[in-house]
Amino acid sequence: MQTDGYTLVCSISRVALKPQLELTFVGQDWEFNYIFRCQSDEIVELNMHTLIEELKEINKHLQQEVFTLKQKESDLEKSVVLLRSILESTAYGMIAISLEADIVSVNQQFIEMWQVPNSLTISKNSLPCRAFLENQLKQPQLLRDSMWEMKCDFTGDRYDILELKDGRFFAQYSKPQRLEEKIIGRVWSIWDISELSQAVEKSQKLSELRSQLLSMVSHQLRTPLNVVSFSNSLLTKHIHEWTSDKTLPLLGRIQTAVEQMSKMLDDILLFTKAETAKLHIEAKPLNLVQFCHEMVAQIRTCNSQNKVNFDSQGSCFTTFVDRKLLAPILKNLLDNAIKYSPSGGVVDLQLFCEPEKVIFQVADRGIGIPVTDQQRLFEPFYRGSNIAHLPGTGLGLSIVKTLVDLHGGHIDVKSEIGVGTTFTVILPSMK
Repeated sequence: MQTDGYTLVCSISRVALKPQLELTFVGQDWEFNYIFRCQSDEIVELNMHTLIEELKEINKHLQQEVFTLKQKESDLEKSVVLLRSILESTAYGMIAISLEADIVSVNQQFIEMWQVPNSLTISKNSLPCRAFLENQLKQPQLLRDSMWEMKCDFTGDRYDILELKDGRFFAQYSKPQRLEEKIIGRVWSIWDISELSQAVEKSQKLSELRSQLLSMVSHQLRTPLNVVSFSNSLLTKHIHEWTSDKTLPLLGRIQTAVEQMSKMLDDILLFTKAETAKLHIEAKPLNLVQFCHEMVAQIRTCNSQNKVNFDSQGSCFTTFVDRKLLAPILKNLLDNAIKYSPSGGVVDLQLFCEPEKVIFQVADRGIGIPVTDQQRLFEPFYRGSNIAHLPGTGLGLSIVKTLVDLHGGHIDVKSEIGVGTTFTVILPSMK
């Protein structure tokens, strides 16, 4: 410190007039008293020992301040690391936007949600990044309005639903970011609600189907119920006076109406199970040739007016399929082929067996399906424009399509008005 004191004295002496040096001895230390006259002719006396002690105290205080600042800096770094860790561990995508609409920060979840490529760097004012994000949306203007062009000092919260081109839905929520009550930007939280949106859409679809189902049931059941009610009234009234020649036709009508209602209820039950995903494939070895013969024999028993021919090609003895799901596929197709064929018409069922798949073809020579109807043929409750006079629920082909899809198969239709219709079902052979 003596060197520092000497340097300080010399420095002062350059501005002083007539400097005088007085040396005194205090205890075992030297104490420098420096007396000088300033340019203002004022006499000034400096005690260097006191000055040096004051400088030591100042230096000690500054060192303490430096230590405190370093400690605060370290704590701040730890807080930043902790905050970054929290942002990275959240399931939400996070993006911070400044008042100037610059991108301040994003987390990894945001990058993964938006599938931002590695070649694209998200920087402070990244126009390519903005363009990439907007290009993912069906309505890019919504993102521009909410993030880039919205006044970030707006004090209210904001919530939006974003629909992406790939079919996903994002929900985003933001609130102002404040520093000492001053708004410095906005922080956006974004999460994927695609599954929720699909669930809502499915729920709405099921609600619509339920309404259609109730309407169809009330309409379609009315005819056979009227037949049963009217025939039963006649039988009740004349049972003791009519002969069997008069009663048997009425009993036959009742039987037919009951079978129609039973078939309708079976279709509704199967359709409901299929729509609610309560059907599961249980593939087991099945002799397809024998199965088809049994199916044709059953149909012939119920309908003696139309002929059903069956033919098979290839090694079709044993294949792994689900019998309980294959039966309604073929039965619906054969029933439709007979229903829309003229009385005495012929229906063909052909089976083709290949190493990895089996093919069923059901062909009729009936009224055919208009081209305009073929696009909607497999929709629930949809019926062709040329069959309004024939009874039906509009569920049969929808059930067939659902069961074929459940097998991972494919169904195709070719039809011509007045010539006939051929349905082709291709199912993979499961093992």
